[in-house]
Amino acid sequence: MIQPDDFARQAARPRSPPELVMAVVMLRRKRMPMHEIAAQHGVSLDGVRQILLRYSKAQQSADADAAADAECDDGLMASVRETMPAGHPVSMDAIWTGLERWRNFGDVVHRR
Repeated sequence: MIQPDDFARQAARPRSPPELVMAVVMLRRKRMPMHEIAAQHGVSLDGVRQILLRYSKAQQSADADAAADAECDDGLMASVRETMPAGHPVSMDAIWTGLERWRNFGDVVHRR
């Protein structure tokens, strides 16, 4: 039996386990008609179509994620991914700005 790949696991549903998804995909790659795949595996023609659509969407989303990662991984974003050290001026400024914003909040609540 063919081992399911990650796309088959993503496309799997309770009635179509990853092994069935992978078998359907492999038969379709061999140019077998969908109605023959459906008859061979006891699935409706629409079920085969849905399995193939879910598998295709899983592949497309992975391709889009890989393209986005490759686009951002040009070395310019490396410094952004690092955390700021404690007491960094940018983080301290953000903290003080937040505190200033809420300084008089208690007075407003007690006036009501």
